[in-house]
Amino acid sequence: DEHSEEGHIVISAEMINTVDITSLTATSGEIKQRLTLYGTSTTEPSAVSQVRARFPGIITLLSANVGDKVKKGQLIAEIESNNSLMRYSIHAAISGVITQRNANPGELANEQVLITIEDHQKLWLELQVFATQQSKIAIGQSVRINMENQFADSVISQLLPSRTDSQKNSPFSIARVPLDNSQSNWSVGSLLVGSVVVNKLAVPLIIDNSAIQVMEGKEVIFVKNEQGFEVRAINLGLSDGQVSQVLSGLKQNEIYAVKNSYLLKAELEKSSAEHHH
Repeated sequence: DEHSEEGHIVISAEMINTVDITSLTATSGEIKQRLTLYGTSTTEPSAVSQVRARFPGIITLLSANVGDKVKKGQLIAEIESNNSLMRYSIHAAISGVITQRNANPGELANEQVLITIEDHQKLWLELQVFATQQSKIAIGQSVRINMENQFADSVISQLLPSRTDSQKNSPFSIARVPLDNSQSNWSVGSLLVGSVVVNKLAVPLIIDNSAIQVMEGKEVIFVKNEQGFEVRAINLGLSDGQVSQVLSGLKQNEIYAVKNSYLLKAELEKSSAEHHH
């Protein structure tokens, strides 16, 4: 059962559970300053195997096609040597996916790459860092990687000048971030966003941004009391998209509603409308 009067909402513990309103204790914390960078996912250089024939000869077997998964040690080709006319086998040097096939049985294998195997379990995200941003970026900084609604957390592990010859005079350098792809959530060549934590500021009081509602043009939160919750106008300082600094309206260790706090706002607006009729 719930009812409200003048900014107070009486609500039982059972009801709080039923409608899934969760609360947090107000504490000190950190505001994280972030910088958004953009980049592309690429294969780790050590995770690419280009399969060639050891001795020139005729290809008698080439069993793997583009898109096939192969295991390390698996037989993928047989060649009849021009010199000895003996057949020899070629086995996969790594586990991975066939990404290129450049030959067929009956053709001559010289020194060309027959097939390419890539292991996509671990990828790199190569983020572009422009000259104006370089002073803020450092190895070891936390990065939240996202694409649409998919997220992963990692850290910057390498900073490199821009990579390819065609980009020699490019205005950016590269921040390389390892990307765990053991669940196959990410594909090679995707454009991804990296949100890099470039600074952390300790502040005396923070709240989770999901707690903040707007009523009559003011930012408010709902603070727990013995009967339920009371609405409280607050003044906010710095914010980082996840948490905000509280300047006034809330004290250390007070408990405030976070998840589904909009239900409390709806209840308060409903009862205030009833009072006015």
